[in-house]
Amino acid sequence: MSGALLDTHALYWLVSGTEQLATDALIAIGRGQRDGNLTVSPITAWEIALAARKTRNAPGLGDMLASDWFRAALRVTSATIAPINQRTAVEAANVVAATGHRDPGDCYLIATARVRKMAIITRDDAMREMSVSGYLEVIRC
Repeated sequence: MSGALLDTHALYWLVSGTEQLATDALIAIGRGQRDGNLTVSPITAWEIALAARKTRNAPGLGDMLASDWFRAALRVTSATIAPINQRTAVEAANVVAATGHRDPGDCYLIATARVRKMAIITRDDAMREMSVSGYLEVIRC
């Protein structure tokens, strides 16, 4: 596997410092930054924008719009965007069929990691279960 994909919460915690990330995740992030293959999905921008609209447990973006926060997060982490192409979209549909997982954002993140053959940095329990069968490589954050 080469590179790492940050799950939405991993990106948020990395940038905001509101949660401590696991050592293995920090090592993978550092390697990804060094090698230029730390990635974020555009789905993360969508998830951040949706979360910012919540009245409870909304992420603290300060006075920034979600789009501005996302751009700044890419800058400070040196992450690049992993575009969603046709192959990724089809794989996202396959995730539902293969795993029963129905969260659309997660399906796109999982598909991106599988298509790009990279680990996903996450604390998501469902994704971590997928790693047990070898369906997905997960680095716990």
